[in-house]
Amino acid sequence: MAVQRKGVKKLNWIGFIIFLLIVLILPWLGLNSFLMTQATFAGIYAIIAVGLGMLMGYAGQISLGQAAFYGVGAYTTAVVSKTFGLSPWIGLIFAILLPALVAFIVGHTMARLSGYYLAMATLAFGIIVSVLIVEWRSVTSGASGFYGIPTIQLFGTMIKQGLPYYYFVWFFTVITVLISLNIVHSRIGRALRSIHDSEIAANSMGVNTGKYKMQIFIFSAMLAGLAGWLFAHMSYSISPGSFGLDASILFLTMVVLGGATSVWGALIGTILITAINIFVHFLGNNVSFITSDFEHVMNGLILVLVIMFMPKGLFPSLVNVFRKKTPHLVKESTT
Repeated sequence: MAVQRKGVKKLNWIGFIIFLLIVLILPWLGLNSFLMTQATFAGIYAIIAVGLGMLMGYAGQISLGQAAFYGVGAYTTAVVSKTFGLSPWIGLIFAILLPALVAFIVGHTMARLSGYYLAMATLAFGIIVSVLIVEWRSVTSGASGFYGIPTIQLFGTMIKQGLPYYYFVWFFTVITVLISLNIVHSRIGRALRSIHDSEIAANSMGVNTGKYKMQIFIFSAMLAGLAGWLFAHMSYSISPGSFGLDASILFLTMVVLGGATSVWGALIGTILITAINIFVHFLGNNVSFITSDFEHVMNGLILVLVIMFMPKGLFPSLVNVFRKKTPHLVKESTT
């Protein structure tokens, strides 16, 4: 088993290096401004998807409220940096800590829920946050949107949209992936996997399931808040529509498509959904009956097909196929 764990860690490091090289090289492949913006958004969404994947695939908790934490992070930094005139870097601290505090409160409230009941509860939480954003006009500017969010400065240099912000976002994405991989292969990760397999069995083995589920729920909320911070200072303006149920379903689709039981699965799912949405956008420019709503149809169809034919997700399914075709590698890794 020790050899197996070393082999898995080695493969993860190889995958991480390949992933890092792709991130560095991609902007130099002739991307126009639209594709560069979409690649930047993919990095923001990947941060949320990785956190949601950890929550679903390792803690076994279904959440339909990640967009709410995303919105809390975005509006928090908007208020801190625009209304109070503080540095966006101070906004980052609040954009991470406030979703964590909300997750702590919500997590204790929903501590006894699981499965579909938890999904419905998080859905209700997301709706409450959406309504609060719209109705609390004195703070959030309501449905008209929050404008004039300042640009982030690093060592006196403004980080503007385009290549600088692409690398800025993906720097945080890479750090997120690295931290998540370390969590997965730590004692906490082993405890989370035991909870996902059987919470009753994990409890009988002395695993504090409530503690670990709460920790990973807060962790996923903090990542969503970080993504909200990046989004707010990239767009310079935010509106409630970006943080509604559609966004939560989009993040869920990314995780389910790639595979919730793998950090890489959430990342791959994000990239694939982004690529599909780009394809639909270009298709809409050439086909009259294709509208922006077609993206929702595609995402819903993908979600249904994956659940029917690849319930574990794309990445775990491909890994299983690879293992069947190379049994000698599996044998070596388990000796």
